[in-house]
Amino acid sequence: MGLAEEFDNLRRRVSELERRVGSQGRTGVVTQVDASNGLARVQLSDGDTAMLTGWIPWAEAAAGANKTHNPPSVGQQVKITSESGDLHDAIIQGSLNSDANGRPSAAGDEFVLLSVGSASIKAVGGGSSIVFSVGGYSLTLSASGAVNSGGALSHNGKNIGDTHTHKGISAGPDNTGTPN
Repeated sequence: MGLAEEFDNLRRRVSELERRVGSQGRTGVVTQVDASNGLARVQLSDGDTAMLTGWIPWAEAAAGANKTHNPPSVGQQVKITSESGDLHDAIIQGSLNSDANGRPSAAGDEFVLLSVGSASIKAVGGGSSIVFSVGGYSLTLSASGAVNSGGALSHNGKNIGDTHTHKGISAGPDNTGTPN
């Protein structure tokens, strides 16, 4: 092999290595989700031309004795990684907030565990309380007790909120009956 061929071979190898290194981390938007198989397709637009990936898996927070199932959603911006720089071994590594899907909170002392539609679970006040919310209703748990706001509170179909009534009330030290 002559010197010109050797330089050409080295140029091609360096070019391929640069392409693979550049493809080890990519950003895109989820276009399809197959939740039952743990796969999604992503539209990549961070290179020279837009490209739709094949079906690739997403990483979970836990996949051992403790398991999570948190599929990405269509329109979600994600980060894809590939050790080899080839999309055949790529995985969706994480999600990035975007203009289309902003942060669920701007508070520095709030940890949002879940935010789907009108439902959320948050640790607030640096962990001093946990707030469960759905629509206009919320339940706050803290060291000082539980506070329900915006809706009725029931147990086994019985109203136990601030508007409940008791039957069989007697004056004096007797206990009241169960709520109506």
